[in-house]
Amino acid sequence: MSKSQSVEYFKLFYETTQTILSSTSLQNTLDSLVVRSVAALQVKGGSLLLVDEQTHRLKQVATCGLSQAYRNKGALDADLSIPEVLRGEVACIQDAFDDPRIQYREELRAEGINTLLSLPLEASGKAIGVLRLYSAERREFSGEEIELVAALAELGGLAIANARLSEAEGIKLSTLLRDVGVELAGAPVAVEQQVCAFAADPGDAQRSLEYFRALHEITRAILSTLDSRQVMELIVGRVTGLMKVKAAALRLINESTNELELLASKGLSERFLTKGPPHADKSIQETLKGVPVLIVDSASDLRLEYPEETLQEGIASILSLPIIAQQRVIGVLRVYSAQKRAYSQEDVTFLVAVAEIAGIVIMNARLYEKTQYDLSFWNATLGYLEAKKP
Repeated sequence: MSKSQSVEYFKLFYETTQTILSSTSLQNTLDSLVVRSVAALQVKGGSLLLVDEQTHRLKQVATCGLSQAYRNKGALDADLSIPEVLRGEVACIQDAFDDPRIQYREELRAEGINTLLSLPLEASGKAIGVLRLYSAERREFSGEEIELVAALAELGGLAIANARLSEAEGIKLSTLLRDVGVELAGAPVAVEQQVCAFAADPGDAQRSLEYFRALHEITRAILSTLDSRQVMELIVGRVTGLMKVKAAALRLINESTNELELLASKGLSERFLTKGPPHADKSIQETLKGVPVLIVDSASDLRLEYPEETLQEGIASILSLPIIAQQRVIGVLRVYSAQKRAYSQEDVTFLVAVAEIAGIVIMNARLYEKTQYDLSFWNATLGYLEAKKP
C-alpha cells in the first residue's frame, strides 16, 4: 500500500466512523457508506442489501453508480446470490457474468460489470446483509483494500444495530405510556460532532495503517458490547500502546462538582489516581475551549493542579484533548509521557478521533441508560398504581 493510500484509509475510516456513530438518519448513513466505499476502491458502483427475514430475499437499501435498469432487474434470493457471504465469507468474483452464483448474469454484463466484491454486513453476531462493490474491469483487490471495506461494512452493521436498538427501546416506552394514555413529548436527542481537519502532510504510511486498525478495533468493540466502560478501557489501552507513552486516562466532567471523574486509565499508580479529584477549571482548563493542549514540561508548567504529585508519578509531558459531544466539551483524554515529548499532527489527529469516538460512546450510553431508567420508572409507577386500585 502506498503512503498516500494508507493515510487516505485512516482519514476515510475516521470520517465514516464519526458520521455513522453520530448520525440520526440511518438512510443517510448507509448511503454515505456505499458512496465512500466506491470512492475508496475507485470502482464503478456499489450496493448495500439487507436480508428480509420473512422472504429471505436481499432488499436493496442503498446504491451508488448503478443504472436504474440494473437496480430494478429483479429480486435477489439470499440462498442463491453468492450465499457464502451470509456465512461470514468475503467473495471476489472475476468474470462475474459467467459465474453461477450470480442470479442476473445477462443484466450484469449489460451493466458493464466484470468483477464483483461481496462482503458480509453483520450485527449482533450474525450476517444481516451484504456490501457489494462492482468493477468494470477485471480486477484483484489487495488485502488492505478488502480490510478497509470490511471495516466499513462493520460500521454499517453497527449503524443498523444501533438504529434497531434505539427503535426497539423507544417503541417499548412509547407503547407502555400510550396504553395508559400518556404521549412522549419531544424528538430523540441528536448527537452532533465537530469535524477534525487532517494535516496536509501525509505522514508515515505504517503509522497511518496502525491508526486505522486501532480505530477499527475500537469500533468493533462498540459493535459487540453495550458496556461503555469496556470500550473506554480498550481506548486507553490502545492509546498507551500505540503512542508508546507511560499512561493515558479518560475523565468526564461532573457538572455538579466541576470535578473530572475518572472513567478509565492505564499505566497510572493508585497513589496518583487517589491524590484528589482534578477540577475542570484548575487542571489544564484550556482544553475546555475544545482544543488539544500540550504540556511539554510538567516540572515548570503552572497549569497543573497537582504539580508535585505529577512529578512524583514520573510524568514529564501531558497531552490533554477535549472529549466533545453535542457540541460541548464533556470530558478529557489525557496522554502522559515519562519523557518530554512532541507529537506530530497525525498523532494529534488520531487522538482527537479517539476522543470524539469516546464522546459518542458516552452519549449513546447515557441515552440508552436514560431509556432503560424511564422504562423501569414507568413500569414501577404503573405497577404501584395498579396495585392501589380498589
